[in-house]
Amino acid sequence: MENSPKQVNVTIDGLRLSVPEGMTILEAARQNSIRIPTLCHHPALSAWGGCRLCVVEVDGSPKLVASCVMPVRDGMSVVTSNSNIIAARRTILEFLFAERNHNCMFCSQSGDCELQALAYELQMDHLTVPQSYEQYPVDITSEYMGIDHNRCVLCGRCVRACHEIAGAYVLNYQGRGIKNRISFDLNMSRDESSCMSCGACMQVCPTGAIFNRYRSHRSVKGHQQDSRIVTDAFCPRCGLMCETHTIVEDNQLLRIEGHIRPGNMGSERGQLCVKGRFEPLKTPGQRLLNPMIRGSDGIWKETTWKTAMDMVESRMSVRNGGTFGLVSSRCANEHLMIFRDLMLKGWSADYLDTIDGRTLRTLAGAWKELGKTFLGLKEAPWQRIPDADLIMAAGANSFETQPLIEGVIRRAILEKGISAIVIGSTDPVSPWSADYVPVAEGNEPLVMEAFLAQTLKIHTLQRSPGWEPVISEMKEIDVQSRLNQAGLDNSAKEAFMSAVDAFVKSRNPMIIAGKGITDLPQAGSLRNLMLLSLIKGILPENAVRVVILKSNGNSSGALKLGISTGAPEGKYRRGLMLLDEENLEGSQLLERLGSLEFLAVITPYFPEALKDIAHVLIPRPSLLEEEGTYTSLDGQEIRTLNPVLKRPKDVSESWQTLLALMQRTEFHPGYARWKDIRARVISEMQSV
Repeated sequence: MENSPKQVNVTIDGLRLSVPEGMTILEAARQNSIRIPTLCHHPALSAWGGCRLCVVEVDGSPKLVASCVMPVRDGMSVVTSNSNIIAARRTILEFLFAERNHNCMFCSQSGDCELQALAYELQMDHLTVPQSYEQYPVDITSEYMGIDHNRCVLCGRCVRACHEIAGAYVLNYQGRGIKNRISFDLNMSRDESSCMSCGACMQVCPTGAIFNRYRSHRSVKGHQQDSRIVTDAFCPRCGLMCETHTIVEDNQLLRIEGHIRPGNMGSERGQLCVKGRFEPLKTPGQRLLNPMIRGSDGIWKETTWKTAMDMVESRMSVRNGGTFGLVSSRCANEHLMIFRDLMLKGWSADYLDTIDGRTLRTLAGAWKELGKTFLGLKEAPWQRIPDADLIMAAGANSFETQPLIEGVIRRAILEKGISAIVIGSTDPVSPWSADYVPVAEGNEPLVMEAFLAQTLKIHTLQRSPGWEPVISEMKEIDVQSRLNQAGLDNSAKEAFMSAVDAFVKSRNPMIIAGKGITDLPQAGSLRNLMLLSLIKGILPENAVRVVILKSNGNSSGALKLGISTGAPEGKYRRGLMLLDEENLEGSQLLERLGSLEFLAVITPYFPEALKDIAHVLIPRPSLLEEEGTYTSLDGQEIRTLNPVLKRPKDVSESWQTLLALMQRTEFHPGYARWKDIRARVISEMQSV
């Protein structure tokens, strides 16, 4: 049992308190609801003591101290507010306003700005010091965020957030005196820099210096701030399920923020990525508010729900073969299950798949192969990555599907000294990877097979009977021949041998399988990665040491529900698609859909890529407008996402539309209400 920290007695504004030794004056005051204003301080970041707005008087000394960095001591007497303290704070605030352009009338953060709020609190209605007229640059090279150096107070919050939360180390100070400002990397623009656009810097910025370009017009000024609805939720877009706050006003999504808070913040530390913070603010296209039918002249026209549903029923009920269903693996579990039952049991579809079906078939195949020898194993949770002593990224040529993983790996390397191995066509961990084995796309299977064979040759393994066929198979592999086939030069071969040696010596490695492995049509490479991880034993949760990056946020749910029934064969004539908000422009899928007799699409937005292919469009709510459950990346957690926006008046919920179509078939399910659907899907997924 840990010993409780020693308590010390202090007096703050006449109030006698007993607080833990080592706590700062600011923390002690806030713990006891005593107000001390701050600007550079943030409770989730390290203390800096730069702005000096938190100054207090200690033991009657005329020299004021910064309460955010001054620890308490036994017998200390603190005064947090008197005429001298207020005068000092107001002078500091005046200099901050005078140094740069803080004309609140033209700032997107007006009404929601900590600097402005302090001016009101300290009743600073004019400046008594000269105003600077220095002009600073504005960087709007990023699609998502802008940085206006004219509104920056150099509080350093963004720099510390970039280091301590994102682990990116992109932001820092540049220049001295009046030329001092925040810079990206070696004084680059944001789009040229290594910035991941996670937005952690923007969330902690106390002014309008770093602003969201998607909602820059929505200042609080002129609105009631308490009319905003803040909802605790999570992001379902990649399976990591990062905690979020969604801020909504007048049924408009204003912003999404991470849970940046002090203490144990989890593996993501409250950070979000582009997909979670900014993509929901985009408008994917024209909103579909009524069913539409494409006429013989190719023109889309609105129609009634009955007409659209009748057409779908008549065309999809034909039983002469060639019927298929395609669903987005971004959809909630309930929608995936009803869609599956509608297609297979209602219309006896010849082919059912997700848009990322090839990846799901590869995953299913790998688990099936592994299950022939090793039973009952699960995927590793991504939260295990920072606990490893070696991280191996195989085929993870980028982390675009789960951008946050890059930050998790980088923090582990920089803060804990963990080594990283990368095998793939590019190195997303550069320049921090210890060993990088460059492999041309498509040659990953050769290298992964060689890696497993070489590891088994030099690793002392406690051999269970299940390993015998694997060891026999790998003994037949000529490692150098495989590396030559993969086109590795001498330098790459040296990196390969170094990587194998590092893996053998590791005690607690973690493997990350990326698209270069999961997108392969054969499951052998992923199966080899799983076997490689088993050499080092399983994790306490009976999981292999492999984190598998999947295409979409609910791919694990689609995999558990058995949505992908196999690769398409033959000619397909008629089909139904259930989409989320994906953009199919340029997708190889379009080639397979080019000559259909009939295609109906259930979608929130008009699908431009399908405008000349589809025949009927049926509207559905967007992800933020309806309830549903989603499955975590490792498939072990199911969480409910509640709606934060109201769906359009005439748009039915997705499950109601799918059930209405099912009622027009000969299959009548045992569920008819939302709670029945919820119970059915959870029961089915937990049994897998």
